Amino acid sequence: MILPLKDIIDLDFLLGLDEGPDNVDADAIVSRDRDIFRQLKDGGRLDDAGLIAGWLEYRRLLFLHETGSGGPGAKLPGALFESFYTWTARGMFACGLAAGGMGAYSFLAYHGSRPVNVTLFIAVFVLFPALLCLAAALVGLHQFRSGPAGSGWTGVMHRLSMRLFIDKFMGRLQKWAAPVQKRFPHFSKDAGDLLHLDTRPFRSLLFWPVFIVLSLGALGFSTGALGSTVFRIMVTDLAFGWQSTLLTSGESVHRLVSWMALPWSWAMPDSFVPALEQIEGSRIVLKEGIAGLASEHLAAWWPFLCMGMLVYALIPRIVLVGFAHTARTRALARFDLSRPGYQRLLMRMRTPRMGMNIKETGGSRAEFRAPLPRPEPGPAVVEKNERLVVMPQPGAVLNTPEPEPRPLVVPDESRVNNNTPGALVLGSARGFGENDMKQIRAGLEQQFGIHVAATVGIHFDFDIDQDQIAAQVKDLGRGPLIVLQEVWQPPIRGLLYYFVQIRQIFSDSPLWIVMIQTMDQGEKDVAPSDVNFQVWKSAVNQLNDPLMIIERWVSP
Repeated sequence: MILPLKDIIDLDFLLGLDEGPDNVDADAIVSRDRDIFRQLKDGGRLDDAGLIAGWLEYRRLLFLHETGSGGPGAKLPGALFESFYTWTARGMFACGLAAGGMGAYSFLAYHGSRPVNVTLFIAVFVLFPALLCLAAALVGLHQFRSGPAGSGWTGVMHRLSMRLFIDKFMGRLQKWAAPVQKRFPHFSKDAGDLLHLDTRPFRSLLFWPVFIVLSLGALGFSTGALGSTVFRIMVTDLAFGWQSTLLTSGESVHRLVSWMALPWSWAMPDSFVPALEQIEGSRIVLKEGIAGLASEHLAAWWPFLCMGMLVYALIPRIVLVGFAHTARTRALARFDLSRPGYQRLLMRMRTPRMGMNIKETGGSRAEFRAPLPRPEPGPAVVEKNERLVVMPQPGAVLNTPEPEPRPLVVPDESRVNNNTPGALVLGSARGFGENDMKQIRAGLEQQFGIHVAATVGIHFDFDIDQDQIAAQVKDLGRGPLIVLQEVWQPPIRGLLYYFVQIRQIFSDSPLWIVMIQTMDQGEKDVAPSDVNFQVWKSAVNQLNDPLMIIERWVSP
């Protein structure tokens, strides 16, 4: 199952509410998620994406009910983004259609003495859109191949494109929306939730919607230009001519035109490629004017120009938009649901909760009463299948058969996914030496559903730790690197640079920074309202690395 982008946006928004600093009732969240799991049909058979989709369906209803915003116009950030994206795409196509149509219509204005300059027309409406389409195709192909992660120059290009396409766009949108939010606070509450949403977990997915919107604008421009050109040709008598200081012979222009017409010349009539005679007959010499030029030569260019716009500007854009839709679907299919926040949600849903609530009713105990005396039995025939009934006497000890053994309660199967690459846990060498590593492994596996492949004691000096980490990462694959960091230590520049060095050298592995109270034997849980955790969270988020994730230790 593939989660749509609006579901991913709502997922991060709702998980962010659960992890908010004001939310201190962790047991209620665990019980709620487990209750949702029990409401799902065949929940135990669903994969991660299907389970999250079912959770979202129930969680949206609960959120709208709890907040009292379940009116007909209420929308979560995901639905609001989908509406905004749909109308923006339509608006961009309409604006491009109008711009291309008006531009071509005014460019083809002919007053009888000055023919349309073929060279300028080809440059503006054929070559320029073709070059833009080629540049967009290269950027899209790079994003398609590199994905959310990348090292070297590909990583630099990815971060640059994300900063230009997403950060600047969202920043400008927030600035434009600020006056509206002040004037209409109730109307713009949902929009404010969307504009201030943390987009780091799904930032790479936002590339393709922006790419599609821009491509639709260019597609509208070429469509409007072609439609306006055909309309002008149908209702007016146009004359086309060419002039150039560099190309002084008709043979040079004919070779260039024949080369441009290769994509359609083999399938279309000869009238769609100007002949040498027509090219020489439509050349405009400044001192001679057009009085001596034949009308059939001046009108011979329009089939070539229309086919040029169709082949070099319109069709490539249609193909590019289709490619972008396919790439967006592929990016959604590759979306990483193994991030710690998502895995913690799945573990809350799949892990059964055992509890016993004993309620004192206040009832009284009944006094013991001796059984009524029984008459002496007379001689009787006992049926073959009839059992003798023995009435208990006061103080008598009954030799009753032992009850049949009940089947053992087998706990649910381990929720740890051993088929995925294991995680490498990094922590203070001193702390690892003083802790029970089995408890640390079990705690991480129960929180995030991951398999801990190995642990390495580090000194937070990359020159010393690099060789130890590299020796383990070589056999790790693409599993995450988990750093256990004590939350009371401030996020000084040296520590942050240490994490940046890990990401630069081991760029194929995501880095999870799990905040704990202390590495000593004792309480390790970190509350979401912890001031030190909020400081660390802000510092790590400013590094702007989508694969560097900060989490907190929560005992299951």
